[in-house]
Amino acid sequence: MKKPKLSVDDLVYVADMLRAVAWVREDLSPASPEALHELEECLGAAESALRRVAAEMNVSAPAGQKSN
Repeated sequence: MKKPKLSVDDLVYVADMLRAVAWVREDLSPASPEALHELEECLGAAESALRRVAAEMNVSAPAGQKSN
């Protein structure tokens, strides 16, 4: 089986960074409130998707082997 180019840890790290951007979105002025709201929604969706993929990669890893 081919080793993935991104590990579960990589995906979780990116998800964490997306959450960090969402956390400080109010500091991204002079962006409009509408743009910041859209950013928050998109970042949340992307974060959730990455965490789900990471979880599914962990579940599908062979027993006794961590998915990297």
